[in-house]
Amino acid sequence: MATKVVTFRLPADLIEAITLQANASGRCKTAVVVDALKQVFSSSSSTTPALLEGLEQQQEVLQKKVAVLNQQLVEFNGDALSYSNTHQLEELNQVTATSQPLVNEVSFPPAKASQSYNGGAAVDFTDTSDVDNPNSESFSARGDGFDVALQKLAEKVEQRARMLEQVLSASVDHVCMYDRLGRYTYANRAFMQSFSLEQTELYGKTWQQIGLPLNPMKSFDGKLQIALTTGQSIAAEMALPTVNGLRDYEYILSPIHSTDGSVESVVYTARDITERKQAESSLRESEKNYRNLFEWASDSIFITDSSTHHLLDVNEHAARRLGYTRKQLLHLPAEVISPPMDSEHRAGTLRQLWKTGSVTFEHVHKCKDGAQMPVEVSSRVVEYGGQLAIQSFVRDITDRKQAQEKLALYQQIVAHLGEAIAITDIEGCYLEQNRAHRLLLGYCNDELPELTTTLLYGEDVFATIKQELSKNSSYRCEATSRTKKG
Repeated sequence: MATKVVTFRLPADLIEAITLQANASGRCKTAVVVDALKQVFSSSSSTTPALLEGLEQQQEVLQKKVAVLNQQLVEFNGDALSYSNTHQLEELNQVTATSQPLVNEVSFPPAKASQSYNGGAAVDFTDTSDVDNPNSESFSARGDGFDVALQKLAEKVEQRARMLEQVLSASVDHVCMYDRLGRYTYANRAFMQSFSLEQTELYGKTWQQIGLPLNPMKSFDGKLQIALTTGQSIAAEMALPTVNGLRDYEYILSPIHSTDGSVESVVYTARDITERKQAESSLRESEKNYRNLFEWASDSIFITDSSTHHLLDVNEHAARRLGYTRKQLLHLPAEVISPPMDSEHRAGTLRQLWKTGSVTFEHVHKCKDGAQMPVEVSSRVVEYGGQLAIQSFVRDITDRKQAQEKLALYQQIVAHLGEAIAITDIEGCYLEQNRAHRLLLGYCNDELPELTTTLLYGEDVFATIKQELSKNSSYRCEATSRTKKG
């Protein structure tokens, strides 16, 4: 679609408003004016073609008048001139000199496809009283229409600029703009407050001139130059000293392209991520501590997927106890190291786990060499890597099992001895007796908690036994005991 260049003569305050809007929105001033004109005339699209047609006709009239003036100038130059002719020639020269640039200076928007339009012509909305123009009244009326349009444009631009400034001022993120020389052309309130700056101290200056530190800004400046050169957005992080101390920022440099495709400025937006960085640091420290506990725990630790029951992680202790490397263990099916339970026992264990969140039970693990290792498993439901998992602390209870087996054996031996044997605590209360002791005194096991050595043998005998046992590991004596029958 064909385009034409239009040059408007605008008041200084309107130009300032357009410039502010362009800087705030990151667009060129031409785009801001075009958008505003589109909005102004969008409500009167039915009258725009007629207005454009009238302007085109007026443009043709001006072109014809300029051509006539040029022809008259040629004729006068070819004749002998009197004083009055010379004076007229000077007037013609002045009119021609002022009219032609005005004609060539302003062009209209492209005509619609249905219109035939000469793209080489242009017109300026200025006083044409020196040229005989039968349509001057109509042209003046249309000029007044454009004045109204420009006024509406100025109001909309100013309103949008205020709205945008309010939005940017309310943002806690830093927003500023750099020109091609690295100078600040805009900064929002959050940026200026962080460095205790005013607009007069910032605008038109570089980061070196406002005293930002060289160390982080040197790297930033390199990225700014890359964005200006390549036109590509760049994201990075840096730490800057502010009125609130050293703060970490995550920033993006976004180039702003002009109509010819070149980069004319770069928008800098930065978010304070100090708290996030501190939280990440704390999390890493916690993960490190957890990992140390995980790896150096005296128990084997298994983390299992709650749905597939595949191993997600194990500690070194678990791999070492079972005779595998950690990598080998993670690739083994669970049933290789943990033989299946009885189906009823397994169902009950899982039911308690999901009901209470934890469960403790005994099981057997199979080592790489085939040995069976009795274990006590303490499992609980946890979240691991964003999914539900089962974390199990597994303790080797081989020694405990062996001790229990020996105790059971000793109990069997004592129970079947022909001599009466009883066990009391240090206060003389009966804890256990064998069959021979029960038959000798006549007290059943249920009656033992009510019996004491003092009751059966007397206080003097019990006191002597305690005194002798405090000196020696054993004591042997004769004593008379009361039986149940008296």
